[in-house]
Amino acid sequence: MAADASFRRVTPHDLRHTAASLAISAGANVKVIQRMLGHKSAKVTLDTYAALFPDDLDNVTSALSRQRAEQV
Repeated sequence: MAADASFRRVTPHDLRHTAASLAISAGANVKVIQRMLGHKSAKVTLDTYAALFPDDLDNVTSALSRQRAEQV
């Protein structure tokens, strides 16, 4: 069977990036992803994949508001 010339070649690096992206979208902690990818530090992971991490500021604000309301 001949290869489909219109299909983009997938490299191991592409698969690694996909695995990291899926882990991030599943809510994995940056330290877990760092270990999964073998990065030297979480900074390397964040520098590479920061745009994929959701903006958690709203979640933090909501959690702090709930906690404050429970203490009153």
